[in-house]
Amino acid sequence: MSLKADCKSTKSFLGREVCSKHLVRHIYIHPSNRNFKVNAVFEAKKLPTVLTAEELLDKAFGRASKVGGRTPRERALNKLATVSNVLRDYFNKIIKSHPSYDNLPEFYKEMIDLVVGIRRIKKALAALNWANEMTQKIINKAVREIKGGKNPVLVLRSAYGRISSIVEQIDGELRFLNELKKTLREIPALTDEPTVVVAGYPNVGKSSFVAKVSTVKPEIASYPFTTKSIHVGYVEIGRGKRIQIIDTPGLLDRPLEKRNEIERKAILCLKHVANCILFIIDPTMDLEPQMKLLEEIKENFDVPVIVVYSKADLHDKRDLPAFSSVTGEGIDYILKILKEILLKSNV
Repeated sequence: MSLKADCKSTKSFLGREVCSKHLVRHIYIHPSNRNFKVNAVFEAKKLPTVLTAEELLDKAFGRASKVGGRTPRERALNKLATVSNVLRDYFNKIIKSHPSYDNLPEFYKEMIDLVVGIRRIKKALAALNWANEMTQKIINKAVREIKGGKNPVLVLRSAYGRISSIVEQIDGELRFLNELKKTLREIPALTDEPTVVVAGYPNVGKSSFVAKVSTVKPEIASYPFTTKSIHVGYVEIGRGKRIQIIDTPGLLDRPLEKRNEIERKAILCLKHVANCILFIIDPTMDLEPQMKLLEEIKENFDVPVIVVYSKADLHDKRDLPAFSSVTGEGIDYILKILKEILLKSNV
């Protein structure tokens, strides 16, 4: 399978005029390019910890227990006001802490939909909003009854029971939203800096390369799909500038509908984030499926694709640029290619 494009004169990554048949043996330049702009950053760490139903009720009723009054009627009204404030403020805080998921950049929106499901998040937030409205209605009714002359102790006891029932009904949603924060932490906060997405088959050396050249230190092991999440690192290129480099889970050569969640994370990075793709081939593995995957990437993503060999210490193939994360061979040369391509692309 050829990596060659049309044989036309073009500028190489080193700024020289060369024939593309010499150039694209290791770089494929798509006719169009795009810039990815993060116009809103999603950071899961800003989401608050969510209490369980029991913890929330303890907080509301516990605070109310410290409230007094000159008469039973006044004490009951003060307690209801306290419970009302605690629940309303808490529910509103949780709901407002979440962004408008439909208005997030496509990368974040599709990634969140993949790992959790935006409809599932909206369902949980809607449940909190329902509980907020229902508990306030119960409290307002109790206040009217007390002011209307009913026994304040009995009304308060009844209101507490009904409030507890409502809050306990959304315990599952509260627990879901608390776990959601941990799940969404796997989604990186990206910047507008020039971005290289490292792609390839599982276990070809993507994480080793990223760990060698950048600030991120992803898990590295000798079995496929070690990388289950997106890892973001940065490479300083001088004059206060840097490249954002993303280590992605490995992809297999198979239809999209058969790809698992781990693979789809990589596809979303290629689709929405990449200004340039570094495609790594391991020549010590079966080349045919790797080459098929390369062709698929070239056909579907409109950014420059740089093709290199990994594990240069284990083979002598040099028809493409090769690097070794063990010896360091070829690392600086590939970084130079990346820098030049991103500069030429005006990103």
